Amino acid sequence: MLPLHIDVKDRLVLIIGGGKIAYRRLSLFLEEGAEITVVSPDVVKEIENLHDENLLKWVKKEVELSDLENAHIIIAATEHPSINEWVAENANKFQLVNVVSNVDKGNFLVPKSVKRGRLSLSVSTNGASPKLAKEICENLSNQFDDKFIAKLDHLYEQRLKKKQRK
Repeated sequence: MLPLHIDVKDRLVLIIGGGKIAYRRLSLFLEEGAEITVVSPDVVKEIENLHDENLLKWVKKEVELSDLENAHIIIAATEHPSINEWVAENANKFQLVNVVSNVDKGNFLVPKSVKRGRLSLSVSTNGASPKLAKEICENLSNQFDDKFIAKLDHLYEQRLKKKQRK
């Protein structure tokens, strides 16, 4: 798989499932300004609260084929691997699909990531050990102090000024 960063602002991200893993995944996309729809008969309290605050849409039912149609990104995060795989099989070839129960069934995975200022670090073990990916990412992140982050911001400002002069 090719690692890349993608702008999801105002893109429809469909989350199938309403448990803790679904919540963790949708939180990442919500932070980046995605439009979130959750399809699940039941959800954890955190998702219900986000829905009550109008931060996401919750469709209280089992997933159907028509639910997949307009999503840019689909996260299949139910506790039923057969449903997650059905989602992957029925998504169209232009949609990005992550299957939490079996990364090989989707066409992208969500790495562990840390953002500090303009620095973004992402680590993946390609599904082998999310726990180890988290540990590696945290260890890497600890190598960059606030002084480094400030220097990176300064470099960014200099680059903007240079581009404006051209």
